[in-house]
Amino acid sequence: MRIRRPPVQPIRLLLAPIRLAGRHLWVMVAAGSAALCAVLGWLLGNGLAQYFEAQGMDNERAYLLTAVVLVILATAVVGAASRRPAPTRVGGLVGFAAIEIVPFLVRAANQPAIAGLKYQQNILGWILQPLGMLLLAAISVVVGTALGVGLARDATHLPPFFRRRRFWPAIAVALALVVVASGAAVTALQDGPLSALRNYSEPTAVLPSTSTPAASSTPFVVVPDPTPDISLLRQIPGGVSYLTIANRQVDVYVPGVYGADPELSLPVVYLLHGTPGQQADWLNGAQLSAVLDQMIGTGVMPPTIVVLPNGNTPRSTDTEWGDSSSGDIEAWIVNQVVPSIDLQYRTLGAAYRGIAGLSSGGYGAVNIAFQNPTVFSWAGSYSGYFVGREATFGSAWRANSPLYTASGVPVAERMPLYLGAGSTDYVFKPDTAQFAATLTALGWPDVDLQTVPGGHGWVAWTPEMVQSFTMLGQLWGPEPWLTPVSPPQTAPAVAAAGSASARGDL
Repeated sequence: MRIRRPPVQPIRLLLAPIRLAGRHLWVMVAAGSAALCAVLGWLLGNGLAQYFEAQGMDNERAYLLTAVVLVILATAVVGAASRRPAPTRVGGLVGFAAIEIVPFLVRAANQPAIAGLKYQQNILGWILQPLGMLLLAAISVVVGTALGVGLARDATHLPPFFRRRRFWPAIAVALALVVVASGAAVTALQDGPLSALRNYSEPTAVLPSTSTPAASSTPFVVVPDPTPDISLLRQIPGGVSYLTIANRQVDVYVPGVYGADPELSLPVVYLLHGTPGQQADWLNGAQLSAVLDQMIGTGVMPPTIVVLPNGNTPRSTDTEWGDSSSGDIEAWIVNQVVPSIDLQYRTLGAAYRGIAGLSSGGYGAVNIAFQNPTVFSWAGSYSGYFVGREATFGSAWRANSPLYTASGVPVAERMPLYLGAGSTDYVFKPDTAQFAATLTALGWPDVDLQTVPGGHGWVAWTPEMVQSFTMLGQLWGPEPWLTPVSPPQTAPAVAAAGSASARGDL
């Protein structure tokens, strides 16, 4: 006899997903947390990243901070709704990987090589940077979930967890991973994660062998070769010195040839960092020393002293390198740093002195050069802008806007300019194009406008820097000390010569 089953009631069909969710609530909460991260990334990611870039931050750090903010928001919402901390955090970690780590690895794999520079992939960086991002993600999901669920509930679950001895080995491993990943996380936030994935090769100097003097109690004097082989001395790697000028730090790259031939005087280039940033960004994010060693070693640019000042003050990290209520940074550069460098090093004077910078440093470099055209003979902007902010300069913003002051630079003092921008830098690329068009309308004699792959970050800034140094090699020649020039402009008097003290070896 066949037994007839009762018909399925519509209400049971409606309740089936709820029962399923009840049996698999942990998975559902984790999936919801990850999905909300992805949705927020799709809705808000581009706008938030562009906001961070508009503040002067490079795009990689902007993407990273955007992911942190969105994951905190997503886990806070899901945690408050579910009251389930563990699956909320796991889902947040998965969501962070989806909106930040995976796209970062794709961008890194497609990062173009820079023409003329040799490098090796840093395998350790490819491991540590994602690990550092995961550490930031873990901090983000803890903060976000705590906001949603409540710190008190989390705290009540910690003692039982630590009393379970079977978890102690996992705790030790977790602590070790945190220690290892901390450095990578700091690098990712400070210099951008891409900076740790490549190591630019430094040339190895092969100097001619010389006879070793016999042992003697009398000290001997090494007499320099009257006709040194500059092409060989170029291969000697440079070093970095650390100075304090008027109570402010200045890092200085000195080519190896400077110490090898005490008769040489060299050109000088000043590089200004962006905001937020510091002078060490050039040495870490751009690997400046290795890049300069390569370019000098191959003869693309002359041996050049490169000065890295710190443009931050106790009152502001966004001084725009000008004279304002935040600090007289332009006056410090022109009246103290430039004369102090010329006193402490053998330099070629204003005829071979340049200034460049990235982002707000690019703005500052062009602004300072236009305000002091007899001090600098070349200027460069890497993804910069050209209108000063009223928030910084007040009523003097227009007088500190190269877009408007270019016409006031005397024709005889209009120096060559390099202007670069990333192809996907939608914030600063239009500013650069507008400024270049203004200079063209003024008949500015020498403007090198370049667009490189990348956005507002080191993917674009490093090749822009290389292009600008190549331009300097064409302007100044491989050995500018052999070129007779008219007497250089007199540099401003040293305001505080006694305040410059070296803290490093040349």
